[in-house]
Amino acid sequence: MGKKVQMTKAAILRAAAEVVRKGNKLNVRAIAEELGCSTQPVYSQFQNMEELKETLLEEAKTRYRDYIEEFLAKAGRSRYECFGMGFVKFAHEERGLFSYLFMRSGRGELKDPFLDDILSEMMTLYHMTESEASAFHGDMAVYSYGLAVLINLGNLHLSDEEISECLKREFYGLYDYYFPNRPRLG
Repeated sequence: MGKKVQMTKAAILRAAAEVVRKGNKLNVRAIAEELGCSTQPVYSQFQNMEELKETLLEEAKTRYRDYIEEFLAKAGRSRYECFGMGFVKFAHEERGLFSYLFMRSGRGELKDPFLDDILSEMMTLYHMTESEASAFHGDMAVYSYGLAVLINLGNLHLSDEEISECLKREFYGLYDYYFPNRPRLG
């Protein structure tokens, strides 16, 4: 009689993230193949695929927030920069979860789960109206997203300092564009 394989939810979620990172369709069979087991251990931990996907989404959001919090805990960066640094570092170190959270097709509009926090920070730190913060961050997000995707796919290799410099250059350029009559920052 064969030995029954016991898998933890964490192991299954890591395998699911890896399936997504590889660009494969997320289903129980693909996860089981990644784990090297039958589908039974996956079903023993999750009632159905929808529960697994929802759990994976929440795990991705939690890990993303952890990266932001890591940068927020360090001195020397604005809170807004910490959001950008956390985003790009998450893309680099959690490739599968980043892909699942930000690169799934057919999801409709892409929205950062922490957008409200980000806009609030911008309004407080840089004295922007909500519409100014939204427009400014929309442009900044296009740049940050492109940078994060290039790093996530392994097409760009930058240190934290280099990432920070890239984000600062874009931020200051956009700030001067949006607020030409305000004193320069930095």
